[in-house]
Amino acid sequence: MRKALLIFVFSIFYFPVFSQIHPKIYTGLQGFYNKAYESNLYGSFEVGAELLKYKFLAPEIGVKYFGGSPNELETLDFETNPPRGIAKFDSRFKAFIFSIGPKMIFGNEEAALVFLPEYNFGNLRAYKRFFPTDGDLYSLSESIDASESVNFWNFSAGIQGDFFDLDNITFSLLVTYSTLDTEQAFKDLQFQNTSENYNAGSKDGIGLSLRAYFDIF
Repeated sequence: MRKALLIFVFSIFYFPVFSQIHPKIYTGLQGFYNKAYESNLYGSFEVGAELLKYKFLAPEIGVKYFGGSPNELETLDFETNPPRGIAKFDSRFKAFIFSIGPKMIFGNEEAALVFLPEYNFGNLRAYKRFFPTDGDLYSLSESIDASESVNFWNFSAGIQGDFFDLDNITFSLLVTYSTLDTEQAFKDLQFQNTSENYNAGSKDGIGLSLRAYFDIF
């Protein structure tokens, strides 16, 4: 992984000798489907740059802000009729991530196939809360959070081009598989006020990435 990163950084400085140096700024949204999350969805907002183009290679760098809320968990006492709530748990996460990737483009400005492997690294913070019952109501008993360094890969494939005939703006729509593992971050968080084991998050996700590229230089 570290070797691949060094090769990518070296290529950024080597390719300009032979390439078309024409950086483009991009901004985009990502949405990932996973049943472990509320509305079966978590996502990110991203900004970055396509640095240059050399034949079919167009290396990119960017930053992403991920966020999502795993499904709440409510534990019930089934010895009562009807079952009575004992406790409720909820959680969320956020992550600030840097990304680099050797995007591959096969086609022209009007329409092209795109393949984008991305190496991502940054910081992820997970939050969990515990609500026991206080009479007929739930009340917050404990709130915990922790951050950790993460690194993972995204693999995307799709189309990019001037689909709307706009000056200096092109778009891409990609199917993205992400190996961002939030499950482990939540598992590492343990409550002090209960022995209930509330596991949240997911090991990966698949979704869509929509980007707009701005040719402003």
